[in-house]
Amino acid sequence: MIMYFLIMASLVKKVIKGKKYYYAVESKRVDGKPRIVNQVYLGTADTILKKIQAAEEPIEVETKEFGASATLWQQAQELGLTEIIDNIIPQKSHRQISVGTFLTIGAINRAICPKSKDGIGPWMEKSVLPRLIGQEASAFDSQSFWDAMERVAPEHIAAIEEALWKATLDKYQIISDTLFYDNSNFATYIDALTPCELPQRGKAKKGSPRQRLVGISMAATEGWGFPLWHMLYEGNRQDAKLFPQTISFLVERFHQLTQGSKKLTLVFDKGNNSKDNIELANSLDVYCLGSLKPSQYPEFLKISLDHFTEEVDGYRACRLRAPVFGRERTVVITFYPQLYDRQKRTFDRRLERAKAELSARFHKECEKDKYIKSNETLVQEYENYLKSKKLSDYLRVKVTGKYIRRLKIEPKKREINKAHNRFGKTIIFCDQDRLSTAEIITTYHAKNVIEDNFRYLKDRSYLRFEPLYHWTDQKIRVHALMCVLGLFLVKLLLYRLKEADLAMSLTVMMGELTDIREVMWLYPSQRLARMISKRSTIQQSLYDLFGLGRYDLPRQRRTQ
Repeated sequence: MIMYFLIMASLVKKVIKGKKYYYAVESKRVDGKPRIVNQVYLGTADTILKKIQAAEEPIEVETKEFGASATLWQQAQELGLTEIIDNIIPQKSHRQISVGTFLTIGAINRAICPKSKDGIGPWMEKSVLPRLIGQEASAFDSQSFWDAMERVAPEHIAAIEEALWKATLDKYQIISDTLFYDNSNFATYIDALTPCELPQRGKAKKGSPRQRLVGISMAATEGWGFPLWHMLYEGNRQDAKLFPQTISFLVERFHQLTQGSKKLTLVFDKGNNSKDNIELANSLDVYCLGSLKPSQYPEFLKISLDHFTEEVDGYRACRLRAPVFGRERTVVITFYPQLYDRQKRTFDRRLERAKAELSARFHKECEKDKYIKSNETLVQEYENYLKSKKLSDYLRVKVTGKYIRRLKIEPKKREINKAHNRFGKTIIFCDQDRLSTAEIITTYHAKNVIEDNFRYLKDRSYLRFEPLYHWTDQKIRVHALMCVLGLFLVKLLLYRLKEADLAMSLTVMMGELTDIREVMWLYPSQRLARMISKRSTIQQSLYDLFGLGRYDLPRQRRTQ
């Protein structure tokens, strides 16, 4: 005998207080009579429809960079950067997108993923920036960027920097009475015949000597290295000759922002040293703190280490008063044992490598059967080699004999001892007797913040100044402005992280932010669902600190 137990499912509508609700009901016969054995509430018709749609398989999935773009855009908006630029630069009525928006986007791009102006639009398409600014990425093509950049005059650049700093100081107290000043240059690919003044051939700090260079002067604040002021100059100008021009602009900017409430201490590299420069700074009521070239003050190197009686963070120090640049100033000579050991090892290794190279060249010459060079010719070649390695002051070369020739490489012991005596030492001078030895040493070493700024501008991943895709002085200046604005925004983010006890490096911060993605799913019904990707603990902290939730739209919508 075969028995069947039939369970019938049906959809039942119930009207409760005038509203229709639906249930899935399962029935079967019990003792020969139909009975409800299971009942599941499904909801209203709209609820059922949404559940059915949610079960669709997406036909497209897309992700866009969210974290870094949204954070930098939020920071720029908080400072009113776009409005600052638009209030300074006259706008053309027919332009749909303002110059301020173009320059802000350019600064954000330099900070995250530096592209040429032709590449910014496609880069934006892969980020949430078009949604945040309410413009299509295609509107940011190279021609539109160049048209916007064309509106920026040199006086606008200084005004933008100053206005941005005033807006920043209303929110963050990030300026002190000490600034760090330095110069660097950047290689370009501009042809030698291209008519422009800024790119010139000079002494490259990076790149080929055949490339034309653009120089940049910068002053940065103590502690975080916020770029307070910058100026471009011709790549063939010397730092010391540039100083008189830049110092007046820098001091004027400082006094405008501090309203004359602080007396400036300027820390700079010894490449800017000259009696005229120091006297000029003093005449502008500026304290100077810097280092001296040991070759110009050999008497300080002769001081015995027995007189280095003070110790500051591993540095032994000797403090005295001495005539420097025309008058008595405080001089602090430091000696760092670890630096001495490292420099001595490196120097001795260079000497040994040079000796080995010269010996190898000599033995190769001796093995020749013809076209043998004279002793005098060999000595001249070897001396030129030593000059190229900057070792001619330390090694003496002789070649003797006619049929059996000998090479003799003698160390110049007196000069080598002088070099050894120089290692591990730094000669610091300053105008302020009231500063303790520890304060002088600490302030001088804090100049790494300005060095970090140039290192960031030469970074291969973020904030890169190069390559320079412009060939007119005006466009180069605007390009530099966007780089400096990007640097300023990034520095401010790092400052806020530190204040929130979330200190991390630029690389770590940008890596964590760029990994926060916006994910979107498109379904056959043309429903678009979106959400922010899953975040790590660090990413969630960044998300909360920078208020990125304001840019997280509702989870789903229908496409048009």
